[in-house]
Amino acid sequence: MRLIKPNFEILEQPIGEEGIYKQIERVGRICYKSEDKITEDSYKKFVEMLKSKSHGAMLEHGTVYLKVHRKDAHTLFTYGSYVDDYIWMHYEYNHYSKWVLRGEHFYITTNLRVLVENGWLDDLKYLCEPTEYHEKRITVKFTMDRIGSQSFCRHRVFSFAQESTRYCNYSKDKFGNELTFIIPSWLDLKAGSYSIDDVEEPYDRCLIIDRCTNEEEAAFVRSLCYTEKEYLHLIQLGWTSQQARQVLTNALKTELVMTGFVSDWKHFFELRDDKDHAHPDAYILAHPLYEEFIKRGYLND
Repeated sequence: MRLIKPNFEILEQPIGEEGIYKQIERVGRICYKSEDKITEDSYKKFVEMLKSKSHGAMLEHGTVYLKVHRKDAHTLFTYGSYVDDYIWMHYEYNHYSKWVLRGEHFYITTNLRVLVENGWLDDLKYLCEPTEYHEKRITVKFTMDRIGSQSFCRHRVFSFAQESTRYCNYSKDKFGNELTFIIPSWLDLKAGSYSIDDVEEPYDRCLIIDRCTNEEEAAFVRSLCYTEKEYLHLIQLGWTSQQARQVLTNALKTELVMTGFVSDWKHFFELRDDKDHAHPDAYILAHPLYEEFIKRGYLND
């Protein structure tokens, strides 16, 4: 059994149309922990697989920035004397897109799922890198406990991808044949590996007495070691990972990816970067992430 501290990573999307697809593959493979299968061109088959199976949720993590001149934005039809601005009508009523008109250009931020499901892939001819006028979308991967991820998923305006306990079999070599858990913010436990043999004795005689400061910490570690023991035992008895996961605890490590507009992240920080009211495990992730957003200039506008 392994204990680790929570952390986050901002996932920058590579440039160009290829970068959209590579971002989708990078995020999508987190669900199955199959990142080892990524090659220079594996994104092609991966994204096509998502399209063929209508797995649109993963396509949302591919952010699309468009820049369209007004002369290219008119429809080919008129209604009376009124000429529609095609791009304005195109994205104005799409809840997953944002646009602004500056001078002679529309600046549109959307995602690949919107284009695929509405048949708007031709709009990729207007693809550009984000400008000062586009509202940015930011993708963040959190490594956190399973129960904390449930509260983050309540921010429903985001796009989500999460490590799947249904398909991830933690008895396999790729997971080190062990379970990984998150150290709560209120415990001073050391990160590292712990064995069931370390904790079977009472606290004052167990082998981890030098790594736990009190009996409560030892009890916490002991419970996780027994969880791992029973999970692996059920797998050995023939249960699948989706069956054996029934015994897993809230402290289980998970990877959660969230992609959203900067305005969505601002609201996230209002609730989670609040030392007095947010859950402490949420705060220890949200506060340094907020500082990183400031550092990178995401929140300066």
